[in-house]
Amino acid sequence: MKHLFLWALAAIILIITGTRAARAHAERSDARAALTLVTRQANEVVRLRHAAKDSSLPNRPESGLAGKVSQGLSRSGLAPSVMQSLSPEAESSDKGLVRQHVTLTLAGLTLPQVGKFLDAWRSNEPNWVVSGLDLSPAGAGTPGADLPLRAVITMDAMFKDTPRTPAGASR
Repeated sequence: MKHLFLWALAAIILIITGTRAARAHAERSDARAALTLVTRQANEVVRLRHAAKDSSLPNRPESGLAGKVSQGLSRSGLAPSVMQSLSPEAESSDKGLVRQHVTLTLAGLTLPQVGKFLDAWRSNEPNWVVSGLDLSPAGAGTPGADLPLRAVITMDAMFKDTPRTPAGASR
C-alpha cells in the first residue's frame, strides 16, 4: 500500500511538472514570435525615418540668409535699419544633414512689430524655426506709446547636406 501511494504521488508530481513545462515552452514560443515581430517593426520604423529624413528636408539653400531677413523685414513693414546684426554660427553636419544656427538682433521696434516680423518669417521661411527670443527695452519711449524694444532672435534650420555651387559656376 505504501508503494502504491508513493507511485501515485510521483505520478501526480510528474503530471504537474510536465504541464508547467509545456506551458513554459508555449510561452517561450509566443515570446520569441513577439520579439521577432517587434524587431521587424523597429527596423521598419528606422527605415521609414531615414526615408522621411531624406525626402522631407529641403536642400541647403544657395542664397544667404541676410536677403531673406531683409525680405521678412519689408514684408512686415519694417525699415532695414532695425536690423542691428545677423550672426550665423558654424554649421554642424551629421549623417548627410546640416544644422544651421543664427542670431538676429533687431532694435528700435515695438512689440506688435516684433510679432509682425515673426509672423512674416514663419510664413515665408518655414524651415527656419525660432528657438529663442529675448526682448529688452531699447531706450526711453514716448509716454502712452509702445516701448521701443531690442529683440534678439535665435533661429535653427536643418537641411540636406548638398554640395554648394561655387559663385559663378553653373550646374
